[in-house]
Amino acid sequence: MTLPVGYRRIDMARERSAEFFAIDAWAFALPDAEVSAAAIAETVDWSRSRGVETVQTSENDQGEPGQGELVAVHSAYPYDMRVPGGTVPASGLTWVGVHPAHRRRGILSSMIDDHFTRSRERGESVSTLFAAETTIYQRFGYGLACPVYHLTLPRGADFRELPGSEDLRLRLEDADLAKHSSDVRKVLARDARPGAMSTLGDAMLANLFFDPESTRDGLERSRIAIVEDGDGPAAFALFQRKLSYGASGATGTGESTQGWAAATAASERRMWSVLADLDLMTSMRVTSVALDSPLLHLLTDVRSVVANMRDQVWLRILDVPGALTARTYLKDVDVTIGVEDSRIAENSHPWRFIVEDGVATVERAERDASTDVRLSIQELSTAYLGGTTLDALAAAGLVDEVRPGAVAELSDAFRSRLAPRGSLHF
Repeated sequence: MTLPVGYRRIDMARERSAEFFAIDAWAFALPDAEVSAAAIAETVDWSRSRGVETVQTSENDQGEPGQGELVAVHSAYPYDMRVPGGTVPASGLTWVGVHPAHRRRGILSSMIDDHFTRSRERGESVSTLFAAETTIYQRFGYGLACPVYHLTLPRGADFRELPGSEDLRLRLEDADLAKHSSDVRKVLARDARPGAMSTLGDAMLANLFFDPESTRDGLERSRIAIVEDGDGPAAFALFQRKLSYGASGATGTGESTQGWAAATAASERRMWSVLADLDLMTSMRVTSVALDSPLLHLLTDVRSVVANMRDQVWLRILDVPGALTARTYLKDVDVTIGVEDSRIAENSHPWRFIVEDGVATVERAERDASTDVRLSIQELSTAYLGGTTLDALAAAGLVDEVRPGAVAELSDAFRSRLAPRGSLHF
C-alpha cells in the first residue's frame, strides 16, 4: 500500500533514536522517552528500523527534500524460530507506533506492507509479533500461533517428584546482559519446542535484559534464575517481585517478566518449584506457559493454580513454500491448498502440497487448478506451528473443505507433538 500524499518512508538512523522513541512514547504512553532513549537504542536493530516522516518542500544542500517530522516507526528482530522438525528464518515485528495526530490515514498499512516486502527480500519466511491489541494485526493476516496459559502459582506449590530434578544446580542472581547472555543462548539452543527462538541477534537479547527503573511500577530490579544439568544451562527465567504487607503480614507477589525457557522437564520443575516458594511472597505468576507444559502435569493440586488462557506469538506466513518446507509433518499427504492472501500476491494461489516421509514439497499449481482445501493466510499461519489444528479451524467455519476428508488429512499432518510457545517477549 502506498503512503498518502505528503509522507515518505525512510531508514531510521541511530542518530534519530530520541525521535524514534518519542513516537512510541505517544503510541504506548511510555514514560521518560527522551531520558531512556540512549539506553533503549541498544535494544533496537537499526539496520531493520524504518520510519515515516512528512515531506518537506524546502531542499537541503544536496537539492533533496529536507528532514521532515517523524510520524511513525517500526523495527524488526531477526531470529531462527523452532518449527516441528527444524527452524525457519523469522522477522519479529516490534516498536510499531503511529503518532495519534496521524492515525486513520493508511500509514500503519503502508508500514506493514513495507515490513513484509523487506522481510521477504531478506529470505525470512514468517513474521511474528506480540500484539498490544489483538484485533489490529489480524487484518494483515497474522494468526494466533501460540495460545498459552498465564499461571499464578501459590506460595509453596507442590509438585510431583521427578528423579534428578532436586539435584540440578540453580543460581539466583541479578540479571545482567554481559554476564548471562551466554547462559540464555545455550538454553535457547537446547529448547526444541515450536515457537522457541533457537538463535537471536544482540539487539533482541539486549531487549530481554532492558530494565529501566521508570517502567518497573514498584517491582524490584530484574533477577534471573538459571538451572544447569550435566549438559550445561537447561532453563532460565527473568523475574521480579513486589513486596507488600497486609493485616496478616507479608503479601508480596512475583512474576516472570520478559521471558523464560526450559529444555527439560526436570529443569522446568526445579526452577519453578524454587521461584514459587520465595520468602515474603504469596504467589508467583508464570507467563506464557505452553498448553502441554510439564508444570501442568507435575502439580499435585491443579485447583490451587489460577490459569488464564492468553495469546502469545502471532505469526504471519510471508512465503508459503519457504515456510511449509521448513518444517516436517506427522502424516504423508497429497493435497492441493487454495490460499487467499490479500496483501502478498505471490502467496495467493493454489499450492500442491505433498508430504513423503514427513518432508514436504510445495509446488505452485495452475491458477484454475481444482483445490481440496481453501483457507486464508491467517488460518494457515495459525495452524503452522501445529498448536491449533485445521480440524478446529474448519469446525469454526474458517476453512473450506472442497474434497471430503481433505481437511482431516491435512490437519493430521500439521499436528505437533509439542504445543508451541515463544521464548522471549519483544
